[in-house]
Amino acid sequence: MVPFYEFQPSDINVIHNMRELKYNAHVHEHIEIIYVFDKGQHINIDGADYELCAGDAAIIFPDVIHTYYHEEKRATDQVFVICNPKLFKGLFPDFKRFRPFSPVIRGVDETAALAFREIIDCTGFPEQLAWTILALARLMKRVVLEHSETAPVENLTQKIITYIAQNFKNEITLDTLAREFSVSKHYITQVFSENLKSSLPNYLSLIRAEYAAGLIRSTDDSITNICVNSGFSSQSTFNRAFKRIYCMTPREYKENIGALYKFNENKN
Repeated sequence: MVPFYEFQPSDINVIHNMRELKYNAHVHEHIEIIYVFDKGQHINIDGADYELCAGDAAIIFPDVIHTYYHEEKRATDQVFVICNPKLFKGLFPDFKRFRPFSPVIRGVDETAALAFREIIDCTGFPEQLAWTILALARLMKRVVLEHSETAPVENLTQKIITYIAQNFKNEITLDTLAREFSVSKHYITQVFSENLKSSLPNYLSLIRAEYAAGLIRSTDDSITNICVNSGFSSQSTFNRAFKRIYCMTPREYKENIGALYKFNENKN
C-alpha cells in the first residue's frame, strides 16, 4: 500500500488510546513516540514488524514510513506523542541525519513511564513540552544511532507523495513533476493512475482539502484565507473539492465544528 503524507495539527499532539490501533501506512516530518502502559500494539516501522508489550516504547523518526495494525481487536492502554523536532533546538542529534538501529525500547525506566503518564493530563504547551523532553531524553539513552545514508522514502511514487506534501501550497502540474523527477508527463500520469488510483488534480485536491480542514478545526482564520493558504486557485474550486471529499462546504464544516465545541462545553 502506498503511504500517505500526514499533516500534524500542532507542534505537540498527544493521543491516549484504549484500543489497539489500526492505521494505514503514513509518513510525516514529526517524531512519533508510542508508549504502551498495558496489553500491546503491533506496528511496522520502515518495513520491519514489531509487537510492543506493556512497558515498551518506540520512536519513529521523521520521514520514516510506519503502519499500525492488529491481529485481533483488543483493549490496550497506550499514549502517542507526536512532536515537531524543531522544538528541541539541538538538545538531541539531528533526527533527519540519523536513524535508530532499532526503533523499539523494551522495558522503559520508571522516569520515562512517569513522564508518559503525566503528559496525558497536560493541557498547557510548556508542560507538554517539558514532559516530552524528559521522556525523549530517557529513551534516547537506550537508542543506538546510525547515519542515514539515504532517505527512507525512495521509490518514485513515494518521492512524488513527499514532494506534493511539501509543495502543495504552490502550483503543481504534470510539467512541474516531470521536470522535478526527470521523467515524462506520461510516466507521471501512469504513476497516479496505477499506484495512487487517482489523477494529479484529484490527489492535489485531497491533500489541500485535508490541510484546509485542519486549519478550520484549529484556527479562527477566515474561509477565504484558508482557501488561499491551502493552495486552491479560487474559492469555487475550494468549495467543490471540499464538498466532494467532506460532503459539505467549508463554511458548513466550520459551523458543525463550532456546534460540536459548544455541545462539549455545555456537556462538561
